[in-house]
Amino acid sequence: MRAQPKIVFGLTLIGMMSLSVSAQQAKPKNSLHDMAKKAGGHFVLRYRPSRTTIYPNVEELAKRSDLIILGQTLGHRTSLRPDGNFITKDYLVKVQEVIKGDLGGARSILVTVPGGTYRFPDGTFAAVMPIGEREVEDRQICLFFLRSRKLKSVFNGYLLVSETQGLFSVANGTIEPVDTATDHPVVSKYRGMTAAEFLKQIHKAVPRNKKQ
Repeated sequence: MRAQPKIVFGLTLIGMMSLSVSAQQAKPKNSLHDMAKKAGGHFVLRYRPSRTTIYPNVEELAKRSDLIILGQTLGHRTSLRPDGNFITKDYLVKVQEVIKGDLGGARSILVTVPGGTYRFPDGTFAAVMPIGEREVEDRQICLFFLRSRKLKSVFNGYLLVSETQGLFSVANGTIEPVDTATDHPVVSKYRGMTAAEFLKQIHKAVPRNKKQ
C-alpha cells in the first residue's frame, strides 16, 4: 500500500512573514519547496500576521490608504514570492466604486493578500495559512483599503494598507472584517454593521469633493 504523504505544520511565526517591506526582503534559510520535500511532499506554514499598528476606526484607516475601492472578487490564483519563502493570492477584482484614489479608468485590478497553496513542478505542495483571518471567497463583494502601486513591491497586485485591517467583505448587506480578533476596534465596531452605514462612514472620512 502506498504511503500517504506526511503533512507537517511549521512553527507559528510572529510578524516575520507579513507583507511589509522588511518581510519582502527577508530570505530565510530554507525555501517552502525545500521544506515541502523534507516533509514528504506537503508543508504547511502557519504564521501570525503583523499587528504592530491597530487603527481605532475607519477614519484613521482611510487616511492612511492611497486607494479605497468597493469591488467584487471574480477569481484568484496563487503566486510564489520570488525568494520562494511566501505564498499569496492574487484576486482579480471588478471595481464597482473608487472611493479614494485614481485608477485611471481601470475597471478591474489585482489585489494581493497573504496565504494560499502552491504546487511545485515536482508535485510537492506548500501552504501558507495566516492565523486569525478569514479567507476571502471568489464572487464576493469587498471593500479594499490599499497602498499605492508606486511603492516598490515584489508582489503582483495592490497590497492592503494593513494586512489585518484593510479588507472587509459584504454578506447579506452587512460588514464582516477579514480580521477575527474581536478585541480590535475595527472588528468590534464594524462587524455586523450594515454596508450602507459603513460606506456612509467611509465617504464621510473621504469627502467626494476633496481632491485626492
